[in-house]
Amino acid sequence: MVNETKSNRLILPSLLIATLSTYPPSIVASVLLTEISKDLNVPIGIGGQIRTAASMVAFIGSIAMTFIAARYNYKRLLTVGLLVIAASAVTSSLAPSFSVLLLSTVLTGAGMAIVVPMTTTLIAEYFPLAEQGRAMSLLGVGGGFGFLLGGTIVGQLAAVGGWRLAYIGFAGTLGALGLIITYFTLPDTENKGVKDITSGVREIVSNRSAIGCLVSNLLASAGIQGVYFWCFSFIKETFQTSTVQTGYIFTGTAVMFITGSYLTSRVLSRLGPKLTVTLGLIGTSVCTVVYNISPTLSIATVAILTGNLLDSFRYNAHNTLSLGQTESKGSMMSLHNAASNLGYSIGSALGVLLLVSNWLTLGTILTAMSLTAAATILAVVKLPDSEIVLDQ
Repeated sequence: MVNETKSNRLILPSLLIATLSTYPPSIVASVLLTEISKDLNVPIGIGGQIRTAASMVAFIGSIAMTFIAARYNYKRLLTVGLLVIAASAVTSSLAPSFSVLLLSTVLTGAGMAIVVPMTTTLIAEYFPLAEQGRAMSLLGVGGGFGFLLGGTIVGQLAAVGGWRLAYIGFAGTLGALGLIITYFTLPDTENKGVKDITSGVREIVSNRSAIGCLVSNLLASAGIQGVYFWCFSFIKETFQTSTVQTGYIFTGTAVMFITGSYLTSRVLSRLGPKLTVTLGLIGTSVCTVVYNISPTLSIATVAILTGNLLDSFRYNAHNTLSLGQTESKGSMMSLHNAASNLGYSIGSALGVLLLVSNWLTLGTILTAMSLTAAATILAVVKLPDSEIVLDQ
């Protein structure tokens, strides 16, 4: 813990900007996938693999980070990750072919694998236990704003200079800004690394509660794809919503996530992280079932928005719960990030069920995964030694 930095008001904004720097590459790829694919002469199905590549590299990189985080200083790792993300944005904007863009995306995934777990780990380094939940929830607020505003920013930049300007102007600028600010404003951390890089992993593996936290996060990350991802295709197919209508609902989900993240610290102060995660999982499960059987678009929309609000509580509380499980926080949060990425991939991949079944079958399986995650939390996961009590 870096006690003397408690009054440093630049720490949380710096970590927030570092977190935001991980979103632009994904936003650019999502919003401008058609333009990118057309310009580089590849089918859109092939072009979409840049996101798959980034996710897979982020997953593999997060596994590697469980060992690397035990050996090196957290702040230095964060700056390296931000440098990699900024560099990947530059190389992406200059890519002469799809193959080069795919290689640049590999760099993006590697940078994300470093930055995401290090920002959450540094929360524990810079803030006392009573303030960690609040700090984590504010990072969630920032991430929500990134998605809320990112599409508009990318669209405006692309209108001026195409997808290449969007990469360098949005992803590159934010990555470089994060690198500069964190390098000059974040204090150095006390962790200097250990010679035995497997010590953190051994501590986690021997901790039943930590393993339960990771397994529940994997299941939750898969299950939540119902109200994060598949719901938009569901309402388009079932209720024939227009692109504009669907876009409004997407914006609404971002607003719900921001609102929930802002309120998370108050919820945590009353319920604690374990109960917050459990109730959030049960609530999102109900919302997934409701929108899948809804007779009207209005009911489905309310269920989707409510599900995103409840998962914002779950998401931030899950981070807080994992952070307090072991002393090897860098390794633990790296595995937590790996579990999230693998869960997102599983939840998305389950969409193949639509080829042989229907939306209700997919929704039922995703709901079962969320409820299994809740049961795992209740049965296996323990609270940190000191109950988290948050400042109002």
